[in-house]
Amino acid sequence: MSDIKVPKVSVVVTCYNCRSYVGDAIRSVARQTLRGFDCVIVDDASTDDAAEAIRHTLDELADPRFTLVRLDTNLGQTGASRAGLARTNAPFVCFLDADDVWQDNFLERHLAAHMNETSAVGFTACNARIIDGNGALIAGTVYWFGQDRAASEHDQEFVAVDPARVPIVDRDKGVVWQGQSSCRLYTRRSPQWVWVSTSSMMFRRSLVDLVFPEDDAAFRLHMDFYLVIMAQMVAGSLLIDEPLYAYRLHGRNLAASNPVLGGRLHLSPRDLKGTYDEMLDRMLTAMTRDRRRFIELLGAYQYDQILLAMWPARSKPSLLARLLGPRT
Repeated sequence: MSDIKVPKVSVVVTCYNCRSYVGDAIRSVARQTLRGFDCVIVDDASTDDAAEAIRHTLDELADPRFTLVRLDTNLGQTGASRAGLARTNAPFVCFLDADDVWQDNFLERHLAAHMNETSAVGFTACNARIIDGNGALIAGTVYWFGQDRAASEHDQEFVAVDPARVPIVDRDKGVVWQGQSSCRLYTRRSPQWVWVSTSSMMFRRSLVDLVFPEDDAAFRLHMDFYLVIMAQMVAGSLLIDEPLYAYRLHGRNLAASNPVLGGRLHLSPRDLKGTYDEMLDRMLTAMTRDRRRFIELLGAYQYDQILLAMWPARSKPSLLARLLGPRT
């Protein structure tokens, strides 16, 4: 069906005080095998030389698909992403953190996954490698990807490792893995986190427009938790088992602050339950405030199913009655 056009993709790169790494992130976008994209880099009022590093990289590339937006005031993750979204309109959109890097076929593999013949999903998400501040590989996967986090932390004396998942370390070629193309639909309405980070995902733009948080100040960090859980509740996701990007653990990450990797250890040792509870409450509040819009797009039955799935995880005593009240 050669007469069918390949859909375009928009990329939003957000940067705050990331001068050492943002050039690598931008160049990883420029190297994509899928050529039909546009990319907006948003410098969130950095106080280091990040803006200059971005301009230098863009001058080197001389690629009209890339543009820079410089914010005068620091808005945080949500506000910076919103500023980038305002300058894009492709039917698919990806967000890339300025300290992460994509594999060359990231966009190609994600778009292909979206075009699968089994089910249309709201977003795709892939596994990740982990690199250090110098770009050296320190882990070949993120252990919880596509798993129930609680189940993955149960003690198991011996666990077999698939030989196909062990790479070859070559003196000339570096670390070489076998190809991996398996995908899994994830349709459960659950606030359980099974993905990696926003940099691992490709969203349908219409879904982002529906569930993107409205409050910049409330979600200066952890925007991905709000966006992804809401997107999963509404439309479901498809997990690409292949690691198609590298998450950089450089010691100054705002979220991942654990320098020790291994086994069941999390990238962040902090207890984030309070943060997650607050975000779940805000999701439920948004569903109440925008009830008519959600029902018009999803239907009353799907709307109620989302609320009933979110309710056991976190709720305020009087909230469910308001959520399931009259739809006038």
